[in-house]
Amino acid sequence: METKHVRTSGAYVLYKGLFPFQVGPTRKGDKLGVVRLGGHREEDETAEETAIREVFEESSMNIQLVNSPFTFFKRDWNDTAIKIKSADDIAPILIKGTEPTASTAMYLAYSKTAPTPSSETCGLLLLSRKDISLICNQKITLERFIGQGGKALLSQRINIGLPLEPFPQLFFLAELFEKEASLMDQVLSGLESGMERR
Repeated sequence: METKHVRTSGAYVLYKGLFPFQVGPTRKGDKLGVVRLGGHREEDETAEETAIREVFEESSMNIQLVNSPFTFFKRDWNDTAIKIKSADDIAPILIKGTEPTASTAMYLAYSKTAPTPSSETCGLLLLSRKDISLICNQKITLERFIGQGGKALLSQRINIGLPLEPFPQLFFLAELFEKEASLMDQVLSGLESGMERR
């Protein structure tokens, strides 16, 4: 799958049954954004190389990308996704935008390396499927999330009384779990099998 037009790239990483996401203050400082692991491409990187590098820089995780059986295309975050069967060795699960201005690709990956927030990351949330649904469907503060048993690794002092604000990539993952449950069960099974084999 052609990804030369992708400007940012990231990954949904499975670690011990949980998905790490960055957490930190939004620009206004009144909420805590829950943001995917990933970032901008550098020089001649492929989208895959960007995802691997950015995840490592933000979480210290060495990840293994895996193929998504389908790639979902969204012109805009609010659009309905178009689902196309993947034929590549490593195809992203999501491409958002269109040539020549596509903005992001998201891959599936797993890690045996424990996540650790880097100095550029305020913290990481380790999210279960239930946590993802909770954050995307209810207003909840980080303090309440932790109080209910949610897992957070904080590297900087942040106001845990602020509400969590899910960013689009988290909403998309929640949408997949809700609307593509059998596909996601297959994907998670594949990721867990990959971890066991390595």
